[in-house]
Amino acid sequence: MIKTEECEFLNLFSKNFCPYLLVKILRLLGDRETAFSFFKFSFCDDSDENVFSCCLACHVLAREGSRYLAQDMITWIILKIGESRCRELVEWMWRGHWEYESDFSVLDSLMRGFLNVGMAEQAVVIVGKMREVGLVPSLSAVSSLFRLLFRVGGYCSVWKLFRDMIRKGPRPSNYVFNTMILGFCRKGFLSTGESLLHVMIKFGCEPDAVSYNIVINAYCTRCRIPEAWNWVDLMVKRQCLPSMVTFSTLINALCKEGNIVDARNLFDGMLEIGLVPNTTIYNVLMDGYVKAREIRQANVLFLDMRNKGVAPDGVTFNTLVGGHYKYGKKEDADRLFMEFSESGVVPDHSFTDVLVAGLCWAGRLHEATDFLKSMLEKGLPLSVIAFNSIITAYGKAGLEDKAFEVYG
Repeated sequence: MIKTEECEFLNLFSKNFCPYLLVKILRLLGDRETAFSFFKFSFCDDSDENVFSCCLACHVLAREGSRYLAQDMITWIILKIGESRCRELVEWMWRGHWEYESDFSVLDSLMRGFLNVGMAEQAVVIVGKMREVGLVPSLSAVSSLFRLLFRVGGYCSVWKLFRDMIRKGPRPSNYVFNTMILGFCRKGFLSTGESLLHVMIKFGCEPDAVSYNIVINAYCTRCRIPEAWNWVDLMVKRQCLPSMVTFSTLINALCKEGNIVDARNLFDGMLEIGLVPNTTIYNVLMDGYVKAREIRQANVLFLDMRNKGVAPDGVTFNTLVGGHYKYGKKEDADRLFMEFSESGVVPDHSFTDVLVAGLCWAGRLHEATDFLKSMLEKGLPLSVIAFNSIITAYGKAGLEDKAFEVYG
């Protein structure tokens, strides 16, 4: 802006919060992110006069093709003025908007603004306003509203919104149905989620792998494996192929209940139908072997993982190295630790927490301190839990000076 010698606009704007000057400056700034940052910086006074000026600026931007920037600004205004003044904001945005943008444009922007800040009730009001003037809300905005309503527990509004979609549009999509199935299943209403999966076919939406996986996962997380298998059978019967997520969910559930044999059989079944397990599935089964103290099988699985070119990650590190330190041989754990470190795979802090606590519990305080120092030197992630373990152990051993050294 300085290079183009347009500084006078800034000087004028600093003296008078004028909507047209604001739009001019925002346009000169070029990209949306920079323009929005300037608006946030400049919108300090949330008086009625300034808020109304901002509404006018949003209208002008929408007319000039910058509706996304206008939506960003509306979101920020809502955050600044709070829920108590939102009704006035809607009135100001609606007043005289015909000169700048359509009914749909202004109401859609308001709805997305309320969605962005998590104000479900206000977003529902805007949908009602749209219906009053004969408009159909966009499918993407309605989908976002469903997610928000489930998050805040607005089930009555969910059903009203769904009924209105059926009667007045927009027609529910697979994404909308999956959002509803997920919302009800997460809250424990599995029968409602199941009913939605069955009924979506009547509205031209064929359940996909995501639909089935949501219900399967809901049963697995509640340790109701037989019901989960029934849904897998129905999934296959309806010619919907199980996905990686399906297998991962089932293998994880089987491992958690200690059924490592069936988990391995399911893992092998993936290979038989041509699916190559990904890192997540290897990690899940590996964790099952470690918790069953079958370290040798975990090693074999890790070798199979590498031979198939599946890249290990930080979870693999935590599971395998931590398993060796707990239930295997220390020399094997040290070897794997070096191998992972050299390959660039970084553990997360949970591994460090467990390992340091284990060394302290075994009275190997010097090793725990050296390990902690080596992690710090390598720039690897640490948490306060690891430090607290060493400090507590030194304190119990009567070595308070050492504890203070670690703290320092």
